[in-house]
Amino acid sequence: MTKKIPEGGKYIQFPSLEALDVNLIIKLKFDDITKFFFFNEYMKAYLAEDPALMPFIEKVKEKSMLARKFRLKKSKVLRKKEQEVIRRFGLNEEDVENIFDLIASDEI
Repeated sequence: MTKKIPEGGKYIQFPSLEALDVNLIIKLKFDDITKFFFFNEYMKAYLAEDPALMPFIEKVKEKSMLARKFRLKKSKVLRKKEQEVIRRFGLNEEDVENIFDLIASDEI
């Protein structure tokens, strides 16, 4: 029996350790959460830069063999500056999106 993909859905596959996969399935069943829901919610939180998730993402980046120290430091500095500008000018998420829309439309 093949599972039906929701309209607009797509398979994302990646290698994983068998023990992790088995333990994930067990834990998700215990918590009554599907893999589909879990990974989609996680991806949405990551893409939206959910404040509850970002400390974990920072820890993952620090552990990553691919994350070079200078890149990580630059990323932290830029994120700090971004937050400072948003606070200084009292911008909300919609304001920031509008700014990017203006830049993209070349109306500036």
